[in-house]
Amino acid sequence: MSRGNRRTALFKDDSDYIRFLECIEKTKTIYNYKIHSMCLMTNHFHMIIETEDKELWKIMQRMLHPYSMDFNHRYNFTGHLFESRYVACLIENEKYFLEASRYIHLNPVKAAMVREPLAFEYSSYSSFVGRNGLEAGKEKKQAKSMIDGMTETSRVLSCFHNNSREQYRMFVEGKISHEEQEMLIQKDIKEDEMWLPW
Repeated sequence: MSRGNRRTALFKDDSDYIRFLECIEKTKTIYNYKIHSMCLMTNHFHMIIETEDKELWKIMQRMLHPYSMDFNHRYNFTGHLFESRYVACLIENEKYFLEASRYIHLNPVKAAMVREPLAFEYSSYSSFVGRNGLEAGKEKKQAKSMIDGMTETSRVLSCFHNNSREQYRMFVEGKISHEEQEMLIQKDIKEDEMWLPW
């Protein structure tokens, strides 16, 4: 996860999301890693990244630095776009892995940006459960296609049997409380209500 400096927006319009996704795509052509889940909020983003032969800091630097330079140039800003170093925690078991994916996909709902996770365009959730069928503009469709192309869904879905997409949807959207796991994830990534978008 990484946040905007002083709670400022990392993405001001649809084209910013596209530019950031292009930075991720370019990084993926240079370094070998997988993205298992992602959600690009207004002033922060979440990703589950599985590295292979490169250190995470190299991947993040290659991803964030060009976007920051482009953003500052585009809006005639100076200084740091991102708050500080990204926040990362090691995922050591499948239960935490699934809970982290759920947490990421519910982030826009918890921030009251949408009523259901499938309605948020800049998330990998629909890559797992199918498209929502909502009308979207050209840039939103492009972003969705880019996210679908970069998201590796097989590891999450392999945790479920028989109709894994529907089972994952029920896991994410179900009414069973995951409060304890969510609090642990929030603590690990140092996220609290002050980082919700304004």
